[in-house]
Amino acid sequence: MKLSVLQVKLKQDQLDVAVFFHPDPNLTYLTQYVPSQGFLCVSQKEAVFYVSPLDKPPKRPFTVKAMNKGWEKELPPKFMKIGINKESLTLGNLEKLKKIFPKAKFTDVSAVLKDLRRQKLPQEIKHIAKACQITSKAFQALIKELPKKTLKTEQDVAFFLEKFMKQKSCGLAFPTIVAMGRNAAIPHHQTGSSKLQRGFLLCDFGGSYNNYCADMTRMVFLGKPSAEERGLYALLLEAQELGISLIATGKKFKEIDGEVRKKLGKYAKNYIHSLGHGVGVEVHEEPSYKDSAVVEENTVFTIEPGIYFPGKMGFRIEDTVFFDGRVKILTTASKELPVVEKF
Repeated sequence: MKLSVLQVKLKQDQLDVAVFFHPDPNLTYLTQYVPSQGFLCVSQKEAVFYVSPLDKPPKRPFTVKAMNKGWEKELPPKFMKIGINKESLTLGNLEKLKKIFPKAKFTDVSAVLKDLRRQKLPQEIKHIAKACQITSKAFQALIKELPKKTLKTEQDVAFFLEKFMKQKSCGLAFPTIVAMGRNAAIPHHQTGSSKLQRGFLLCDFGGSYNNYCADMTRMVFLGKPSAEERGLYALLLEAQELGISLIATGKKFKEIDGEVRKKLGKYAKNYIHSLGHGVGVEVHEEPSYKDSAVVEENTVFTIEPGIYFPGKMGFRIEDTVFFDGRVKILTTASKELPVVEKF
């Protein structure tokens, strides 16, 4: 369990405790629970998890207490060296901590948590794989539904995908992106009321199973694609699959990205974002594809090149992959371009 690893790190860094308020994703990561309100206090020898009295207390191998009125008075004010996650701690909660521990010195431990979360345990992989499986099945169901013409707008498509996943006990990893035609030229398009019509339909979505995320992007063509449109999609697919084939221990993500851009040739200038990101309890986490970042074993990340033509159209193909010395694509929906000709 990673909680014990954190406790060892606290001892090495001579910190008395590390504390986390909900909705810090590290709280969810360390407790495997999402409270409506919560506070986790991890010392070198024990962990105490305070949750709202309105929540069902989780059964965990550490102490769980209710956040009744005055709960913070139970915390020993003697703690002098306290680890916090500055990337999620609000100013209000920091002020609260200063009142609880008036003589304490606060140290950022966000980098420690990122290192812990980068490499996944077998149980984490199972949860992510399950989320990816349900996500893939949702897309397969969508392909069967589109020819029926029951879905009229981007929002209809998003609702269909989300309903399917929720019916399979899967939450949402992030707000679903459904982009029709020229809307797909905006990588982070906000799904709206645009009507489905001839052209490329982009679906970027993912389920969350037991608090672990999936992330997948697939394209559909509504109507009959031209030779140019088919050619552009085929080129992007070749580039995406090249990126996956280059994954190897110690390989720099920057180098893989460079080869993908070479494959895209003159369209590399239309590829305006990074190659991907790590996936776990958050849909975007370590590894981040910085200059020095390399592929490590037991990590989960995405490969997602895209080509965008502002005001016209956009394409992106994305898979969540697991690497343990070998590559396993977890998002298994077919990447052969689905065509709904009679639309």
